[in-house]
Amino acid sequence: MTTSPPLVSVIIVNYNGMTLLDECLKSVFATDYRPLEVLLVDNGSTDGSAAFVRSHFPEARLLAQERNLGFAGGNNRGVEAATGEYVALLNNDTRVEPGWVKALLRLLEDPGVAIVTSRVVTVGVPDRYYTKNGSLNFLGYNIMRVFNDLSLVFFAGGASLMFRRQIVGKPFLDEYFLYQEDVYLSWRMRLAGYKIRMAQDSSVFHLGSVTASLQASAFVTFYQERNRLLNCLLLYEVSTLLRLLPLFVADGVVKLALSVFAGRKSPLGIVRAYVWCLTHAGWILSQRHVHQAVRTVSDREILSWMSPRLLDHERPLGSAMNGFAKLYARLMRLPFYA
Repeated sequence: MTTSPPLVSVIIVNYNGMTLLDECLKSVFATDYRPLEVLLVDNGSTDGSAAFVRSHFPEARLLAQERNLGFAGGNNRGVEAATGEYVALLNNDTRVEPGWVKALLRLLEDPGVAIVTSRVVTVGVPDRYYTKNGSLNFLGYNIMRVFNDLSLVFFAGGASLMFRRQIVGKPFLDEYFLYQEDVYLSWRMRLAGYKIRMAQDSSVFHLGSVTASLQASAFVTFYQERNRLLNCLLLYEVSTLLRLLPLFVADGVVKLALSVFAGRKSPLGIVRAYVWCLTHAGWILSQRHVHQAVRTVSDREILSWMSPRLLDHERPLGSAMNGFAKLYARLMRLPFYA
């Protein structure tokens, strides 16, 4: 007997990205895998995106939303409507290679793997950043060039990832809206004891930050900062948060100073992020209870996949700060990926 290949549902969230959709959808429908279900979630676009999809790609299921639900809410609505055993999330500013789906599915044959991400090549990112895969540092920032084994990642990038719907369920919290949702999803799966992997032969070309570039700086900064903090507040053990508290305080002070005096980030966005966390302490505590209830591994396991580095660059100041952070980790007995 032969077993029919599983249905894969591809979800693409779009907000005023009509100019991107033709290349993206053409590449998806040109993939060499079937059966394939393509769902386009349009987040209340005003640029004619929905009409474009209806007329040019009638084979796609259009889920037109009345308002912008963000990346998190849009993908959640897509997953609710999907019928496939496997779900792939794909940015609208991407172009996939024909073997994109098959390569992701191969790694998901391992029952211990919850999420697989593609090798995403983003415009403007130097080639040297693809010689190793990145991770997170203890504060939740992305750190490049950590893993020599190119199948290893701490989190699956949201530009292109695939998971089993039965394991993951609803992937995101709607409250995240955009930014850091992919980190949240992967970290949540790690708490439950699952692995995250990269399929190097699943190739995706990515323009990067096209939709976000349309948003105001304070808007972007707020979600970047607030969601990074939420990941740590929801997913770390209390003991880990206490040991990392001095680093969080120093990071907040330095970042706010740089935003005011050097124009990095929006001061208003940073302040709003911290105020939101303080004024939503009850919600955070209730969500912590939910997320910690699924934990099967300790933070020692989680931290062992992270980098102690504070900065990506190795200039004198960066090297000194990274050396300090590594020393701090050892003094606090925090494991890390060497």
